Formats: sequence, C-alpha cells, structure tokens
Amino acid sequence: MTGAGMKAGHFGGRIVSLDGLRGLAAMLVAVHHLPGIFGFTITHAYLAVDFFFILSGWVMAHSYEERIHLGMPFRDFLRNRFARLYPLYAVALLAALAVILIKSHIGTTSANIVCFAPNALMLPCLQADRPSFPLNGPSWSIFVEVFINLIWFFAVRMGMHTLRWKLALHFCSALLLWGCAVWMNRYLSGYRSDDVHEGLLRGLLGFSGGLLLFQCRMHARILAYFAALALGVFAAFHALGDSAGVIPLGLVVMGALPATVWLAARLRPAILEGRAAAFLGDCSYAIYLLHLPLAMMLQKLLRLMFPGTGISAYIMKAAIFTGILLFVSSISYRLLEVPARRWLLQRLKRGVREPATGSLP
Repeated sequence: MTGAGMKAGHFGGRIVSLDGLRGLAAMLVAVHHLPGIFGFTITHAYLAVDFFFILSGWVMAHSYEERIHLGMPFRDFLRNRFARLYPLYAVALLAALAVILIKSHIGTTSANIVCFAPNALMLPCLQADRPSFPLNGPSWSIFVEVFINLIWFFAVRMGMHTLRWKLALHFCSALLLWGCAVWMNRYLSGYRSDDVHEGLLRGLLGFSGGLLLFQCRMHARILAYFAALALGVFAAFHALGDSAGVIPLGLVVMGALPATVWLAARLRPAILEGRAAAFLGDCSYAIYLLHLPLAMMLQKLLRLMFPGTGISAYIMKAAIFTGILLFVSSISYRLLEVPARRWLLQRLKRGVREPATGSLP
C-alpha cells in the first residue's frame, strides 16, 4: 500500500479508515448498553465486540508479528501491551468503584465491590451466575484480548504464524463456536462468570480472522474464503435446526465483519479517511471503557433534567451524554492514554520501542 492513497489514509502511521470504524463500533456498544439515555437499542449491536477482536488481530499482526518472529523479548511485548491497555483500564475501574462507593454511602448497597481486586488485575471475578467484571462490564473483552495476545506471542515464537496455521485456527474456531451456539440454542456471550470460555472462543475466532485478513490484505480471494466459510457453516448448522436464529449471525461475524475490515483498509473510503474518523479512533478505547462509569454518574441527573419518555427528552439526553462522552474520551486520550503510555515505557525499560499503532478493543 503505497502512493497517494497510502499517505492520504494515514495519520501517524495508522490506517484511519479502520480507526474510524473502531470509533463507530464503540459508540454502537454505548448505545446498546444505555437505552435509558438514548431511548432505543440496536439489535445485535453486541457483535461490535467481535468486530473489535477482528481489528485487534489485524493491528497486532501489523505491529508485532514480524518483530516477535525476529526475537522480540516477551518482557518487551508485555510492557508494550501493559502500557497501552492498563492506564485507562485502571482509571475506568476506579471511577466505577467510586460511584458504587458513593451509592453505598447513601444507602444503595452493592456486592460488586468484592470483585475489585481480581478485576484490577484484569482477571474475571468468578461468582456464580454474575458478571465477571461487574464494576465495568465491557472490561471482559479486554481480559479476552490480553489472554489471546499472550497465547499468540508464544504461538508466533514457535513458528505457528504461517498462513496454513492461521487458516486452520480460524476454521476450527468457527466450527467450534457455531457448534456450541446451536447446541446451547443461543449466540455465545462471555461477560458472565459461567461463560468466560465463550468470550475466549469469540475472541479467538475474531482475532484469528484479523490475522488472516492482514496476511492476505493484498489478495481479494481471502474474501471468498470468508464468504464460503460463512455460507457453509450457515447451511450445515441450519440443516441441524436453529430455533434460536443464531446461525444467521454467522453471516455477519464470519462474512460481513471481515469483509468490512478488508474493504475499509483496501479502498479507504473518503468518509472514513478524514480527521473526524481519526478523532473517533483516538477516542474509541475511552468511549468503550468510560461510557458505563460516565452513565452511572450522569443518568439520574439527565432523568431529572429531561423527565418522561418522549422523543424530545431522549434526544436531549442522548445529545448531552454523547457530547460529554466524546469530550471526556478526547481528554482521556490526550492527557492520560498517550502520556501514561510513554511514561510507563520509559520507566519500565528504556529502549522499548513503541509500535506505530496500538491494539484497541
């Protein structure tokens, strides 16, 4: 990818079209989680998380695969990932804890506080039939990403990064995920303590798909593979019976989402190439991790300011909340994420080179 198109589509070495899509996906998750503010929900918007996993595979392959293969020390990889992911993760967790403590002080108790210690270590809190990250629910996918990143590092180090390995991993993950979905009569989740393994399987499928897309980024025939796999799984499992309607989602997860990533990176549509897209990409991690803590702080106030369930009330609540969320996310990127990443890399080990792009959820 060279020439004018390459230059136009990059700010600081990034593929802006993918950043813009990541920001839009983060906003979809926020809308999905907050119907009380936005007044509606988007069916199947949770599939944006699968989209994040695909993007993560692409970005990690671009930023790290060759370096790992050439001998990048594990400690350097771990420091880079920690410096990129943890500062905002910790701030979002502390913000959610503060809100819960305040509510507890005024009489609204919560058992979620006991999960602070494992969640602070990016580990799920294993309580029967409860969310694994109850303080800030979206954090479950960050745990999945970190877990898969660590396994992937050693897989690459052992030479398991060829096209054949990636195809085998993605194909087997697809069959296992959709087989489990049909057997359980629902699409896989991942955010509760008793379905952590489901989240890991969703992450593995998306991440391996992103690895494939990056390796075949110059070859459109990879889209034929994804289309054939999606249609094949759809036909095979539909014949077995799909009363929950989960199999059609396979056409999205294994067909539409990978195709969107490949086409956006290849074609660079103008609407996803401007500074607005770059801004959304910068804000995407904060949008994803801060929308629930921010809603916990503002939702009651917004209800008092704009009572009722009319369209005008929801429009005002949605507009104000979105504006505040984007503002806070922009401040987070500029004053927390970037400075903290640089400071941590300098403190943890001088000479650890920061990659051109980071992997986001």
